[in-house]
Amino acid sequence: MKADYTQMDGKPAEEQARQALKHMLERIREHPEIGYFCGYGTQTFALLTEAAATLFNEPVAQVREHFLPRNACDPYAERREG
Repeated sequence: MKADYTQMDGKPAEEQARQALKHMLERIREHPEIGYFCGYGTQTFALLTEAAATLFNEPVAQVREHFLPRNACDPYAERREG
């Protein structure tokens, strides 16, 4: 990807923040490896969900519940066990 590539030209800063937060939180929820490293119990998840709750005007607990990682797993577990 080129360093000057953009996807949100012309959108207000608040809408850009909403889109970026939603995208990252969906990745945490849907991708087991990302959920493991950035999901529930991490400062990353806490900060992202708190910011999203503020921007979406929803309770933090509701946002955290919605974006909880599904099937989070350690991608390196097999190597350590094997």
